Amino acid sequence: MKSVVVLVTWNGASHVESCLQSLIRQTRPPQALIVIDNASRDDTLHIVNAHRAQLAAVGTELQVTSNEVNVGFTCAANQGMRYALSKPTDAEIVVLLNQDTVVHEKWMEALEDAFLQWPKAGAVGCKIFYPDGVTIQHAGGMLSRPRLVGSHHGHHKPNVPEYDVPREVDFVTGAAMALRGSALEQVGVFNEIFSPGYYEDVELCARMRAANWQVWYCPSATLKHAESASFTDWMERWTLSHRNRLLFALMHMRDACFRRDFEQAEAKFLQEEAQLDERRALSLAYGRAMLMARRVFAEGGSSPPMAHPEIIHAAVDVLARLRHLCLKLSKEAIVA
Repeated sequence: MKSVVVLVTWNGASHVESCLQSLIRQTRPPQALIVIDNASRDDTLHIVNAHRAQLAAVGTELQVTSNEVNVGFTCAANQGMRYALSKPTDAEIVVLLNQDTVVHEKWMEALEDAFLQWPKAGAVGCKIFYPDGVTIQHAGGMLSRPRLVGSHHGHHKPNVPEYDVPREVDFVTGAAMALRGSALEQVGVFNEIFSPGYYEDVELCARMRAANWQVWYCPSATLKHAESASFTDWMERWTLSHRNRLLFALMHMRDACFRRDFEQAEAKFLQEEAQLDERRALSLAYGRAMLMARRVFAEGGSSPPMAHPEIIHAAVDVLARLRHLCLKLSKEAIVA
């Protein structure tokens, strides 16, 4: 199978050397490595280009695109995926990989074998460890409904036999996400409404499953990941993650029952579980999602485009009521 790795880089000089060396050591190296650099200001591109000969020696062709500005992970990943699917690359497997990862030497071999074993797999994810190599970061993803909160099996847990079992999952993370080329051509690349990042992988996997492709967790494909080295502002990261979760939820809000259940569950979370800092992030996220609601409905995503104006208004009203409740609870907590 012709496999292509897409690596999005941004000021990754402290990580990318280790990542590239781990790709060079693969027992079954990819046929191509497509690097999309998001206007790095450090030595990232110099380090990448310095590995061209080593990559070529193991049969991996290096293609580098340098963006003039940082377009974010989602848009840059789309650049790489479209290139991977185009002629003459014409990849059968496209693997997205973060710059702050180090993959096991049999990682690529395990992913290729997984697609052969599971012919209906549209996406295959990996067992991802934290840098200590023993604590699990991701062993497949699950969505809790109706809030549509994405979480990771095994997150912050030790590597026990439970996580050595392959299984179908709701989603796999874009940090190390293998995609069947034919499935990707059918359902399309990431929805760029989620730019610069978060939930684009969840929504793509949802489209895969809606098109009768499967999403699998492959425990034999392992790697280490520093996790979100590009996001250093935790409040902004929290807000962005919630905003994109809300955009994903909006794609389901043509259904009146979903709107009701989502609002009730979200309100209960705000009242019973959310702490002050998370309420602050959520109040910002509700506002930003409200401003983007019409775009969500116009562009479609998981649902047909062009919703009736009454549905758009109903969905925005849900977010507005939740934002009002969030601000009210935060004010009461500060006064108390």
